[in-house]
Amino acid sequence: MSTNMQQTSLEAFKSIRDILGLSQTFVLLVFEKNPTIEDWTNLELARNLGWDINRVTGRVYELRQLGVLEESRQRTCNVTTYTAIAWRIKKAQS
Repeated sequence: MSTNMQQTSLEAFKSIRDILGLSQTFVLLVFEKNPTIEDWTNLELARNLGWDINRVTGRVYELRQLGVLEESRQRTCNVTTYTAIAWRIKKAQS
């Protein structure tokens, strides 16, 4: 994701942060605090947050339903070395 697109996406996230739950916000903060990382798998998010995987998958699902996260690609997870879906902040529509 280009820096401009990522910055635009993070601005959109900041504008809806007030309506998100605390756990949803923590998940999105991983993206915000790591702008050079293009996308995250559920297990990478869980490892970064120090959470159980089940706590993360629910929050990722909710954020997808809200239109905040979208599937980026399938790639090798840095935690398991297996192929997994990676998520990114949804790109702003032009």
